[in-house]
Amino acid sequence: MQSNLRTELGIGNLLLMYVGNLESYQGIDLLLESFALSVRQTDKADLVIIGGAAADIEKYQQKAQGLGIQKSVHFLGPKPIEHLGMYLSQADMLMSPRIKGKNTPMKLYSYLDSGKALLATNLQTHTQVLDKQIAMLTAPNAEAFSEGMLRLIEDQNLRLRLGNAGKKLIEKRHTFAVFRQNLNSLYDWIQAELVEKTA
Repeated sequence: MQSNLRTELGIGNLLLMYVGNLESYQGIDLLLESFALSVRQTDKADLVIIGGAAADIEKYQQKAQGLGIQKSVHFLGPKPIEHLGMYLSQADMLMSPRIKGKNTPMKLYSYLDSGKALLATNLQTHTQVLDKQIAMLTAPNAEAFSEGMLRLIEDQNLRLRLGNAGKKLIEKRHTFAVFRQNLNSLYDWIQAELVEKTA
């Protein structure tokens, strides 16, 4: 079932979106603090947060209230994974504010594939996949993340350029067709090696 977030939530602004759990390493504190700094300078953005356990949602709702941004931050709770593409397609910008970790979040691939601009921290957890050609990368502090957020909010051309570059990267490197081609190349190489050794 198609769900129109702007209509349901009464959003007329740009829609910033985070999808994932609300564990501390994900940087939700950083996200909310950065957004609070941003809305002091612009009234053009709303933040939608999808995912999280009930206790975490309540904790961060209280934080948003303490920061005075509760009217512009919308917590939707967990949604079925099969609806992810539908939600991402409605965003103007996607957020990955992680503050620790080395593993690449799997959602980055969905984020990039959506063709939407991505704002992330410049930590190894992200930079194994992302660079400044396909994402806005900033230091993991509220001032820097807010600055990146504002740049994307104010510059539609930058959002489009990064979003298109991210989608092209996925199409070039991470589709099933590319995987199959790489696998076939590996089989060809193994076969050639075996033929050479038995010749």
